[in-house]
Amino acid sequence: MSRSPVRFFKSVSQRVVFSLEQFSRHEMANHAAAGAYAFLLSAIPAVLVILFVSSRVLGTLDSGLVLGVLDPIIAVFGGREAIASFVSTPLAGFTGAFGVVNLLWAARLFIVSMQRGMRIVYADGAKVNPVRENALTFAVEIILILAIVLIISASQVARAAIGAIHWKPMARLLGLAVSLGLHAFPTLALWLFVFLTYKNVPPVKPRAVNAAIGSAACLVTYTALGALLSLTLNTARYGLLYGILGNLIIGLIKVYFFFWLYFFFAELCHTLENFDSMLFARFHRLAMSDKPAKGLDRTLFSNPARLIRRYAREYSAGETIFEKGDDDRSALYLYEGSVEIGLPPAAGEPGAVLSTVGEGELFGEMAWLLEEPRSARAVAKTDCMVFVLPPEMFERYLAQDAGASRRLVELMAARLKANNERVGRSGER
Repeated sequence: MSRSPVRFFKSVSQRVVFSLEQFSRHEMANHAAAGAYAFLLSAIPAVLVILFVSSRVLGTLDSGLVLGVLDPIIAVFGGREAIASFVSTPLAGFTGAFGVVNLLWAARLFIVSMQRGMRIVYADGAKVNPVRENALTFAVEIILILAIVLIISASQVARAAIGAIHWKPMARLLGLAVSLGLHAFPTLALWLFVFLTYKNVPPVKPRAVNAAIGSAACLVTYTALGALLSLTLNTARYGLLYGILGNLIIGLIKVYFFFWLYFFFAELCHTLENFDSMLFARFHRLAMSDKPAKGLDRTLFSNPARLIRRYAREYSAGETIFEKGDDDRSALYLYEGSVEIGLPPAAGEPGAVLSTVGEGELFGEMAWLLEEPRSARAVAKTDCMVFVLPPEMFERYLAQDAGASRRLVELMAARLKANNERVGRSGER
């Protein structure tokens, strides 16, 4: 059954709100600024490395042949003398070494900022392989930097070459092909970069489908912002040299927005991975509050329709919810009704009632906590509705809600106190 537009909009809004809250709580804007700064530092040494490698490669070729091939292009902006000098006199080895060292240093800053940001997003202490993690991120980042510089240069060279073609149909055809290629290739490369880092950098790897959704959303939003920027700054009307500089300036503007979006959609990827536990944590916190929910909380989180659909089970009065000795490790939350916790009848004696669970309370959590079979039985005292929380979801709930563990300890302490008092009264009798 397809979801209604209202239900779909509410579901998307819940995820966006969670992601924005996490983005703000984790201060990810600072990590975005650090990533952008490190990436920009990488651009100049990357250009030096490209120039060094190019000069060495061209230096091995016949200078007359190279100039003959490039002459129709470089004649457009009068760069024959500069290219001739570049081809005939390769850059010194010091230039290449300087560029490589600085590129490695700047790329390392980029890697560290991204890895720290991801660890904060996922807030997990899982062990990672630092060699593999650094090598993967470093390789992807270097390839991306080189691709950006090459694409910017190639786009301007291609425009200049097309401008030198006098046959308009051919110029238009080549222009269309170049335009499609220059848009499709970087878009695909950028999506692949975001997807691979979303999928492989976090300590706890998300599912591929959530990494794909987060990376696609990041790319679509970034592309839309880039299109808005291009409406005001059109570098196509400038010559080769000024066109390259113009594109670099626009690139500087886009870099920070990209990293802001990168970390925001990393938060969204994490939200998609843990949405149900985050939704239950918010709903439970509102249910336990003495004040009624207001505003956005009342609209988005006070009605647990998704939780009811996915986790709720209904029991009639007198029906057993779980028995002593059951191996199930799920924790349970009483949404409606009343439940009695007690011991089953034994040797002709009636079962003893140990405690009564009221609406809004958790129960059955000891099996998860001790990793042992159930130590008591639970019976519906009235008709009731119970949320059955799988162990992994309950564990994520405790990790994500700062007050959940404290409330659980208080609940267990209250039950232990009540049991001790009951035992004491039995001993007095």
